[in-house]
Amino acid sequence: MIDYKNDYINLVVLGNFNPSILTHDFLVKECGFDLGSKPISKSPPMPVVTSLDYNKISFFADLGRLQITEKNCKEPKLSQLPIYLNTYLQQLPYTPITKCGANFSYDLTVEKRPLENIEQWLESNRNKFCKTLKLKTLDLEVCFAIDDKQEEVKNWTLRTKIPEYEASTMLKVSYIAGAGNGIKIDFNYEVTGLDRDKKLLANVTTDYENVVDLFKYQVEKIFSGQTS
Repeated sequence: MIDYKNDYINLVVLGNFNPSILTHDFLVKECGFDLGSKPISKSPPMPVVTSLDYNKISFFADLGRLQITEKNCKEPKLSQLPIYLNTYLQQLPYTPITKCGANFSYDLTVEKRPLENIEQWLESNRNKFCKTLKLKTLDLEVCFAIDDKQEEVKNWTLRTKIPEYEASTMLKVSYIAGAGNGIKIDFNYEVTGLDRDKKLLANVTTDYENVVDLFKYQVEKIFSGQTS
């Protein structure tokens, strides 16, 4: 059993943006978003950065990035973020874009057994990650805290590639001091090649549910307590 507590989810697009376009009027009148009211906070007028905060939903743009974030999202598949992103970019069809990504940040409480399994995998059986996720290859990075008496894992990161979608994933697991079986999960799904084919944006818009499923698949397989 895994207990999920969401911190935030967001969608990001890299390219060449005009931050001054990001205004409440643009979001409501041009994009047709129902955001409830005017933003509860916004950045001071600046030519290179704009941010608007609508309580749980926030929009951010600078010269190279557009980011839309939802805090404390209980069900990512029901989030409006993919619609917001797709609609926003449809209003700016000539904006050059190069990459897009989806991010999930969670605090998890898991059972003791899978944490013990993973400790053993990291120490001497790292190919278990490949077998568990049914992958031929992946990249694994492990960060240790070391003193003159002992060492312990602070965090570890798995990276995988999905060539058919020009995509890659990163799953970072951090151990929370004093939290028992609590861990911090940060997951990133990134797609490149949008400068050649904007249709790849669908990975994080119309096909967003598949990204959520992939995130849940990796987490559930690794932390289910299975040993194969």
